[in-house]
Amino acid sequence: MQGNTRQALDVLQTGMAHQEGSGHARLQLAMAEVHTANSNWAAVVDHSWPVAQQQSSFGSSPLTTQLQLHASLTCVRALLTQGKDEQALQLAQQAVKNSHNLLSREELTPAKQQALLEATACLAGVLHATGDSEGAAAQCQTALTLVHDDDASGGVFSKSAVAAALKQAAALRLAQGQLSEAAGLFGQSCAAAEQCQEVGSNTSLRPPVWQQQVAADVMLGAAQTAAAQHSWDKAEELLSKALNLAEQLHGGDSQNPQVGVVLGLLGHVYARSKRITLAEGLHRQAVKLLRMDPSASPSETLPVHSSLAAAGAWRYSQLLTALPRRDKEASAWKQVAAAHSSIELESTLGPLDILKGGKDNSPGIVVDLLMLRALPCW
Repeated sequence: MQGNTRQALDVLQTGMAHQEGSGHARLQLAMAEVHTANSNWAAVVDHSWPVAQQQSSFGSSPLTTQLQLHASLTCVRALLTQGKDEQALQLAQQAVKNSHNLLSREELTPAKQQALLEATACLAGVLHATGDSEGAAAQCQTALTLVHDDDASGGVFSKSAVAAALKQAAALRLAQGQLSEAAGLFGQSCAAAEQCQEVGSNTSLRPPVWQQQVAADVMLGAAQTAAAQHSWDKAEELLSKALNLAEQLHGGDSQNPQVGVVLGLLGHVYARSKRITLAEGLHRQAVKLLRMDPSASPSETLPVHSSLAAAGAWRYSQLLTALPRRDKEASAWKQVAAAHSSIELESTLGPLDILKGGKDNSPGIVVDLLMLRALPCW
């Protein structure tokens, strides 16, 4: 895999030397996608940021607009995964502003409205990730209005854009404990994601893997809603579907961190439904795919945001606490969790003895597979 990556990057680098304007920008974004597949988020920013910021350097056109939006959303995602929240927020706000400016010029087209939808959903995700529930709610409402208006006029937006926007609103409802509404929105989002898997449905500059990522993220959100409702069988079924989708990402690389994230949630569902032994194996594989190890330095770069690393380590520690003669390992993973967390994990995810009958009034988290980040609940 590493050799193929290097070869792909060399080919793209050579091509960039002979391209200018939009051709050069497209190759920059192709390089960003290669680095995304390897969770090299710093390199993703290096290649997408210039395209997001220098849109005027190769003229104004629909292609230019799509390139800038694609670059902005790709860059925001990478910044959020790295924990560079202020930069992510500024870039997401700029994308929304640019989309509004585009709508105020010349004729109104579905492509311009879809650009606003994608930028708005992106900003909603940033605001949710950074704890601004009111701001996220306002952006989600705008996104839902755009989706409903599009549906009323025949539904011309790309299904992946619709699925991503509906999912963002659903995740916020889930975080607020509005489980019935969350389930309904996730259901709509799953339906849109299914349609965007159809051949010929991708009409944007985003690569096909983006549709797969959205579909996996949507399914994961639906599964978390079922788990919040203690519908363990349904949660397991949806997580199995999410796992299948995650395993297909990046050329079928089943060792990618997205697979690790899904396995961790599947382990959590198994643990909460009294299947402790099976859960232990899933958690062990999950932390391995997330490149986590109690013996590693806390400063070592991980493929996911620190909040997700901390949650994974804490839930593994909870599981080990429930097993006989695993106290030492439980303590080690508790320390890993603390090293990666800036919040009080017990009040967020419950006490370590939760699987042994400990009281739990914790709000939990919402795991986002696109940001590879744990979103707060209220």
